[in-house]
Amino acid sequence: MPQLQQLMNSTMIYAVIVGLVAVIISLAVANMFPWEGGNDKSYVKRRIAFVIIGLVAILGFWLYNDLVVVGNIRNAGFQNMFKACNLKCIFINAGVYLVASVALMLTFRHSKFGSILGKEKK
Repeated sequence: MPQLQQLMNSTMIYAVIVGLVAVIISLAVANMFPWEGGNDKSYVKRRIAFVIIGLVAILGFWLYNDLVVVGNIRNAGFQNMFKACNLKCIFINAGVYLVASVALMLTFRHSKFGSILGKEKK
């Protein structure tokens, strides 16, 4: 039981780390899209990339835990406890990704990453 508690605690910490790494990756990808002149719609491309990166990070973390880690746990009761923890980690991962990203977007509103929120009104 103590080992399961340690595993669940470290999984939650890894969920936070994966969420922050996904923010960094989405920041880097957003800066790769060039500004378009005139009727600029590049923020739509950045928004699509932002959503895709978030979904891949969340689903990838969940699938890894569900397919690899749960398979190494022998006791069925402990497996169910870890699956419940894995479900919590989905929300932790998504929450960290969204909160940190929106905070960065609002802080750097005039940057490429900030343009994901939409076009600024002039």
